[in-house]
Amino acid sequence: MEENKTILGILSSAVEEYLSKRTDDFKKNVVASLSVGFSRVLAILVITMLLIIVLAVFAFAFTVLLGQAIGSLSGAAFIVGGVYLIVLVILILLRKMLFLNMFTNLFSGIIEEESSSDNWKTLLLIIVRNLRSNLDA
Repeated sequence: MEENKTILGILSSAVEEYLSKRTDDFKKNVVASLSVGFSRVLAILVITMLLIIVLAVFAFAFTVLLGQAIGSLSGAAFIVGGVYLIVLVILILLRKMLFLNMFTNLFSGIIEEESSSDNWKTLLLIIVRNLRSNLDA
């Protein structure tokens, strides 16, 4: 009877240690995944802001150039505005294909699950180590 209590004690301490390690691994993976995700989102925001600024400068320059070519600055502004409107409509129509796939691919590699065989190997190694340490004592 005493051996059963000892084995149960060893098994419970091994399971407790295993769960503690799994919890620590989970916390580390969550922190790593969040930091990678936030850094990617921040990089996308910075690049987008820079592209918007560059696009606005070029649009202004093209409007002035086109205005001088056609003789009407307001007409050139309407032409450039029309081009932006057409691009906006195209982006709205293709938003699922463009943006959903992009963000799915962007974040799919962030969270990875370990295989269950590794979990069992870890648990068995902890149990064997605890059995050896209790038998040596």
